[in-house]
Amino acid sequence: KQWSPEVALQRISYWELERATHGFDVNNLLGSGSFGSVYKGIVADGMTVVVKVFNVQMEGTFQTFDRKCEIFLNLRHKNLTKIISNCSNLDFKALILEYMPNKSLNN
Repeated sequence: KQWSPEVALQRISYWELERATHGFDVNNLLGSGSFGSVYKGIVADGMTVVVKVFNVQMEGTFQTFDRKCEIFLNLRHKNLTKIISNCSNLDFKALILEYMPNKSLNN
């Protein structure tokens, strides 16, 4: 499925993300770093997404998360993936982004 503006209005819960990534399984891990981890997942409507999970133990995570949400929601560029939703509570912060298979900024 392709991203559409209607999907951007949906809220995605932690439990939906856990199900989409099969419990944040290592087989769905696309990458990790000091900021957190990035997983591939399939949400309930069948759309493949990228789940960028922030490390909430890292200082500045809350400000970084809020800033990235604001930036991604307002940016539109052919070389940037689109933000679909976010999931945020005291113990968990994630951005849900459009998945672009076999693509990079050079393609």
